[in-house]
Amino acid sequence: MIRHTEARAQWEHDGWCLVDGLFAPEAVTAAAAVMPELYPTAEEFAADVDPDRNRPFREDSHRVMPRFPFEEAALNDLVVHEDLIDLAIEFLGTDDLVMYQAMLSAKYGQGALSDEQLLHVDYGNHTLVVPRHEAGYQQLEMFIYLSDVTVETAATRLVSRQLTGEIPVERAYLNPEQYAELYAAEVSAVGPVGSILVYRPDVYHRGVRMLTPGAARFMLHVSYKPRGTDWLGSHALPNAGEDIAWHRFVQTASPRQLTVLGFPPPGHPYWNAQTLAGVAARYPLLDLSPWRDAARAEGE
Repeated sequence: MIRHTEARAQWEHDGWCLVDGLFAPEAVTAAAAVMPELYPTAEEFAADVDPDRNRPFREDSHRVMPRFPFEEAALNDLVVHEDLIDLAIEFLGTDDLVMYQAMLSAKYGQGALSDEQLLHVDYGNHTLVVPRHEAGYQQLEMFIYLSDVTVETAATRLVSRQLTGEIPVERAYLNPEQYAELYAAEVSAVGPVGSILVYRPDVYHRGVRMLTPGAARFMLHVSYKPRGTDWLGSHALPNAGEDIAWHRFVQTASPRQLTVLGFPPPGHPYWNAQTLAGVAARYPLLDLSPWRDAARAEGE
């Protein structure tokens, strides 16, 4: 596993960092190539080729955020990429993780006014309590860039946690007039396609409206947390259990990938003759050998 010591140190110090070069270029290219199936291209939006398709991005871009599992395998491959799991393990300090959120977003030049956000922290809709920044209790939020992200294409703005330590924990949103000095201290998380913005749920940040005509930006949002932290979360994956996209994904997923999605790992007490037979019937193309072998070993 490649270590990201400097990036993790910045994440600890400032609350965020950029990681580049984690994915092979072809993996990112494959994911970016499916964007036109899900969103208007920058050119289509600018020319208003399909006004109905464009309308949500002029009113509220958050209305169109497809979630995992995706029909497009290239996107699923990034969400549970082995190297991304390793990155989450390194940052969170535990190898017993689950992926709790994965979705896409798009933003366009001259898009919705609501794209211009206040500085805020994310924990308000990621946890029922407040963040505890120690191994076993924290979560990892990531934006995977599926296009080049620049100041002109509305790079996310962030403020170092070194400047916000005195803000009351319950103050999730910051008024620009009251906190003008923090808005002035924002840093833009610019990076080439394939970069990953990694940040903590207690770092103040904001999205901004893209003003550049004819431009677009696409991101894959992925979040991981330690297993057993029921107070942390966002999307309930079992809701997708009947989706064709989920069944297609399971056919080729590894035990490690399924485990970070909440599947009981090989050797878990859940597995017995009845559950192995039932899961084999539900997912006929899933190779259950690792689960069967572990159950057999437990029974010896």
